[in-house]
Amino acid sequence: MRLLLLAVVLFAQGARLNAAESSSAQFLSLGFGARALGMGEAFTAVADDISCLYYNPAGLVQKDASQSPVREALFSHAWHVQDTAISQLGYMARPYAYAVTYFSAGELDGRADITGEQTGSFTATDLAVAASRGFSLGPLAAGVSGRFISQRIKSSGATSFAADLGLLYRFEGTPYSAGASLINFGTKVKFEDKSYPLPLKLRLGAAAAFREQKLLFALDAEFPNDAPAALRAGAEYSGVESLAFRLGYKTTAGSQRDAILGSGYGDTATGVDALYGFFAGFGFKYASFNLDYALLPYGDLGSAHRFSLGMRF
Repeated sequence: MRLLLLAVVLFAQGARLNAAESSSAQFLSLGFGARALGMGEAFTAVADDISCLYYNPAGLVQKDASQSPVREALFSHAWHVQDTAISQLGYMARPYAYAVTYFSAGELDGRADITGEQTGSFTATDLAVAASRGFSLGPLAAGVSGRFISQRIKSSGATSFAADLGLLYRFEGTPYSAGASLINFGTKVKFEDKSYPLPLKLRLGAAAAFREQKLLFALDAEFPNDAPAALRAGAEYSGVESLAFRLGYKTTAGSQRDAILGSGYGDTATGVDALYGFFAGFGFKYASFNLDYALLPYGDLGSAHRFSLGMRF
């Protein structure tokens, strides 16, 4: 507990200690799939589907060891803001899981260093390949993920390696669970003569799944190395046959929110785009298939739309 408390204090101060150093590989902070995103990514203590390989690999442990291992496949795609896109493919056969994430920044204009004249176009792409494993430690579940990361900008490229660690405890006979995970702990990304850290995050979460009422509530505290600490809250209601509805919220610093919304710059975001910090989504289930959607408003940048198609077998 002392070690955990120290980690929380250090990560809470991380934004101040590293204010001048930004993280690379930010595509790793764009979430996985659509269900967890619809709940504001408050998923550390939920971790009950294939998305756990991203949020808390301890969720890969089979709840009931007497049952056959659950296998699940998922394909996800997002039309992100500013013509960017992210695609993800995952496969889980508890207690193992594998995932591939590909991000494209679209077509970018090249400019001369001195004159600023356009010199053509180029693109930037990112790739992450991960393998995860869950372990049962008595009543406690643990998990670990290893990840290879490759980034390319025009003619420059860089690679790095990262690991995720997770713990999950489900209180037997109750709807409650608690979890913790350390995400993207690894080597720095080096482009030419400059190195940048990965978007390291410590997540602490609690959840309550009321099966009779078809309600799921989750709360996460997130401590990144390159931003202020944040709280995430999410809810899911699956009381309508074959349908699930989700809402989520993430706290943000006032200055960051003003910048994203364009406040004070004469072009303030309006409509759905202005709901930055809120998340929403729904899911449709038919037989062993799941189709999920999540909406992510990004203020003046527009809104992102995430779709996922999953199958259990």
